[in-house]
Amino acid sequence: MIKRFSNSEQKLPAIKRKNVILSIVLGVFFAFAFYSFSYLLREITRLFSITDKYNLWILSDQEMNFYNLFFAYLSLIFAQSFCLSQWFGKIRRPFEKVNIRKTAILNEQRFLNFFFLEWFAKLSFLYALFIGILGNGFYVFSFYPKYNFMFILMLIVLFSHTWITILRAYKRKAFKWMLFSAIIISVLAFSFSRINLVNYHKINEIVLNKNIAHKYKLELAEVDKFEYVFRVLSEIYVVNPSDTDELQNPLILFNERKLFFDGYGKELSFDDLEQNLLIYTEAMKEYLSSEYQIFTPFLLYIDKSIKMSFVNRLKEAMRNTEIYKIGYAVIPKNREYDKRYYTDYCLTWRLLNKEQPKNIDFHLKLSVSYFNDSVQINSIVYPQKDFYSKIKQEVENHDNYLIEFLVDDEMIFGEYILVLSEIKRAINAIRNEYSIKHYSTEYEILNEEDCKIIQRKIPIRLMEMSGK
Repeated sequence: MIKRFSNSEQKLPAIKRKNVILSIVLGVFFAFAFYSFSYLLREITRLFSITDKYNLWILSDQEMNFYNLFFAYLSLIFAQSFCLSQWFGKIRRPFEKVNIRKTAILNEQRFLNFFFLEWFAKLSFLYALFIGILGNGFYVFSFYPKYNFMFILMLIVLFSHTWITILRAYKRKAFKWMLFSAIIISVLAFSFSRINLVNYHKINEIVLNKNIAHKYKLELAEVDKFEYVFRVLSEIYVVNPSDTDELQNPLILFNERKLFFDGYGKELSFDDLEQNLLIYTEAMKEYLSSEYQIFTPFLLYIDKSIKMSFVNRLKEAMRNTEIYKIGYAVIPKNREYDKRYYTDYCLTWRLLNKEQPKNIDFHLKLSVSYFNDSVQINSIVYPQKDFYSKIKQEVENHDNYLIEFLVDDEMIFGEYILVLSEIKRAINAIRNEYSIKHYSTEYEILNEEDCKIIQRKIPIRLMEMSGK
């Protein structure tokens, strides 16, 4: 055998100039078409991510530019493979000797792209499904910027692989071609990435203008005690007007879309709200079981700066329509994700009667009021951070207790819900200790029957009292 036969340098294929130019032009057109397809597919995925509350998968300008650049590089690498396939894919004449190196080059250009596209399409589909199924899943996980190196490595591997056999066949010449190709691809990729086929800022604006929390800059209260609700009867928003800085009455927006699929974000007065709630509750009696109505709350999204005089009027209107189970929408203080992720977290509560429970001999009455980041319990002022432990201690020491919560009309909702949250957190901690002692398991994972037994044993006795 000839020495170094397996590493001998190959001759360049004879290619006409017009064929070279034609393949390059077609390759650039193919690259732009693939870039456009990828870009539009991403925007379609974003549109499919819109939730029932009009949350949307929003990418920052930096993320948009990065993904645009990735799609541009990817499309141009595929276009390069197309050109190489045309140049080395000359049709073999009958009985012509097979050129193994050229065959290997063609296989690299054809099969690698196909296998990569199949794998990447599956991965992209799973990621889109992950976002859609979770609901607000785009707040949970993102490839950018923590995992952007993965996309860079994909491009490096793809680009390098298209040149492996060519480097073996043409030695040093191929390194020059490879460098020249990298420069051309980079220039075109940066040019492509600056082309935004749709105005994504406008899309974001259109969708978010229907998002009540975004439109009215809703700020929910942050608490330590919260629950996740799987189902709600409907939603009521109490927000500040967003069109002026002047002091105005809050707005009430009723969302009855859960049943009738319309009326999302409909502005109502108190009179209109009560009338709409009456109609709504009558309709629910026809469509929903009584158990569903009793145990499923109305979810209230109330801005933490709203005064309690307004909130009390809202609760009175709900009492008048025989709605007693409510959930105050909140967000966790110590949260892991973006606060917009926690759209279905709340503090469930029953609308409290203003009268003291009858036929109970209370051994201890705790008069609670809140002011200046402090809590007053029976004329003794405690720092806010000590309220939970003090309430827990008093409830543990007295079976028959009653908490009288003095709610000033000027108190803001954020302070009100903080007190409720700490009371419920303290009593649930007592219930949990009792559950572990008697049932050897935590209270929150007990079955419904055992939970009711503990609730009767350790009830929440709270009466709200108006004050000045």
